[in-house]
Amino acid sequence: MSKRPTTKQAANEPYWFNKNQEVNKAVTQMTEPEITVEFDGKETYVMHNGVKLAVLRDACWVSIEPGVTVRDIVENGRVGIEVEYRRVTIH
Repeated sequence: MSKRPTTKQAANEPYWFNKNQEVNKAVTQMTEPEITVEFDGKETYVMHNGVKLAVLRDACWVSIEPGVTVRDIVENGRVGIEVEYRRVTIH
């Protein structure tokens, strides 16, 4: 088992790559996901790319997709929702 590098060493040369292995240092810019709240005439849904994540029932958000939590928030006098996603494994 190899000794873990110091932070300075890891910043200069990632230890999980071989000495002569090509390392791609491309950076992908992260963007905010497009999340919408839609009403279909009966229910209110939180949607992401056409997928229903949660539904509003009895003034509470109920998750439809695993790992998704939606909650109402009030920040600086403004009302909104917070969508949290945690990766889960389903067997």
